[in-house]
Amino acid sequence: MKLVVAALIPTIASAFVSTATTSVSSRSSVATTKLAVATGPNGKAASSKEEDLALTLQIIMQSLASQDDGDTIVDDDDDDDSAAPVQEEPKAEKKKKKPQPQEAAPVQMDVSKLDIRVGVILEAWEHEEADKLFCEKIDIGEEQPREIASGLRAYYKAEDLVGKRVCVLANLKTRKLVGFPSHGMVLCASNDDSVVFVNPPDDASIGERVACAGFDGEPATENAVGKKKVLEAVFPDLKTDSNGVASYKGVPLTAGSGNCVAEGGMADAQVS
Repeated sequence: MKLVVAALIPTIASAFVSTATTSVSSRSSVATTKLAVATGPNGKAASSKEEDLALTLQIIMQSLASQDDGDTIVDDDDDDDSAAPVQEEPKAEKKKKKPQPQEAAPVQMDVSKLDIRVGVILEAWEHEEADKLFCEKIDIGEEQPREIASGLRAYYKAEDLVGKRVCVLANLKTRKLVGFPSHGMVLCASNDDSVVFVNPPDDASIGERVACAGFDGEPATENAVGKKKVLEAVFPDLKTDSNGVASYKGVPLTAGSGNCVAEGGMADAQVS
């Protein structure tokens, strides 16, 4: 195609002279075409751009017709004109979607997350800097007694506490109460007038875990109790019934062969 255009250039140029001789050369053969053309269409001088274009088109058509009659035009391109088959790029395999991890079932917040143990107070004394606190050493069946602070000085005397059997919430992190490291909480029932201990049955073993029928499971760790706000979720449903029995959602807390009962049978009281 390049030689066809090149061969036409001198031919077109001859439109503006009386005659023109155009030679088209190639590597394999040579064709000579003589075109006698007037300087304008129909032998008249070209007088406008439109006539120039018409003359140019006429020369091109005559030249192409002449080549079709026997002129040989050789493509001097070294490239093979035959279109090589286009190889389609292999389609990238679609990545398989990874299965979405299943969300863990929400942890049920109930009384089973509390580790309540039967204990006995071995020692008790008044906190030196806090006028509402007692400091106690309580045996809950571990190697060493727990040290726990309780805000009960308005309701008990220190000598009344020693030897008292109590229920201890054991899975709480140690925290300082006015400088005293308290590791746990003694469960009590309270109303607008008073605060009393929740006592386990007499035959319950020291260190025995307090149970609640229908709420089985391992207690939460000390860290989880704080982070997951277990106390805030459970305590509102922890109360005494009309007989003073400590219950969770109406189900009694038990140990040994009986129920845990608020001292003096305090009824319809909050337990915490």
